[in-house]
Amino acid sequence: MKFNQWVEIGRQRLEENHCEPAQIDWLIMDMLNWSRTTYLLNLQEEMTIEAHHMLEQGLARLIKGEPVQYVVGKAAFFNREYKVSKDVLIPRPETEEVVMKFMEMVPLSGHVADIGTGSGIIAITLKKELPTLNVLATDISKDALNIAEFNAQSHGADIRFVLGDTLKPLISENIQLDGLISNPPYICQSEQDFMSKSTLNFEPHIALFAKENGLHIYRTLFEQLPKVMKHGAPVVFEIGFQQGTILKNLLLAMYPQLDVNITADINGNDRILSFKWCVK
Repeated sequence: MKFNQWVEIGRQRLEENHCEPAQIDWLIMDMLNWSRTTYLLNLQEEMTIEAHHMLEQGLARLIKGEPVQYVVGKAAFFNREYKVSKDVLIPRPETEEVVMKFMEMVPLSGHVADIGTGSGIIAITLKKELPTLNVLATDISKDALNIAEFNAQSHGADIRFVLGDTLKPLISENIQLDGLISNPPYICQSEQDFMSKSTLNFEPHIALFAKENGLHIYRTLFEQLPKVMKHGAPVVFEIGFQQGTILKNLLLAMYPQLDVNITADINGNDRILSFKWCVK
């Protein structure tokens, strides 16, 4: 069988199972390590037995609804490729906007932290784009940190990774920050009915859901901020699209001196909460 014949059959099978047919192109290119050009040039070639077997296995996983990023074991973020597994969330384009906002605010030197780093994409991006920063990244999951450490090594990014919950590891070491960024779990359990089955069935719930209608981790981090933030240091959070006003009010009730901003993403949804830490 030629590749183009298999592609056509694969697309049909995906459509029949209500899956995005365009995933077949990504599957082939990533599993065979082909560029787009190589893929197009080889469509008329005969498939090897090994390639056919490998791609059939990948297609079977796609048909079950598994995200293609998990099937191929990698995902892109900020024009870099990262290893991903079911221990970490798949990078979202909106998070790139969160990182860009932080880079606009952060000083070119100093100590910054990425809280809940997952696959390490935020911390690694900061270190690669702003190499004079000292970057620390934390996560509550050891499996996630293993992925993050692998990605940091792959990209030559010198980052300190620490296992721990919220800001507790920093507080225990009396670390003072010149900037903090976090994309914490913020989805409410009651929102499961509105989520894609792919996300719900395959991505790690520990990185998706939070108590108190999705506000628990934010509240904890807000309470801990005075113990780690330097005066004037930027703080940036990714937030759920319905949480902007709630989180801003919560933060101002605790620290009325702050100038809190909510920024929408490219789709017009509230996505970024930002401010500069200010001591009373």
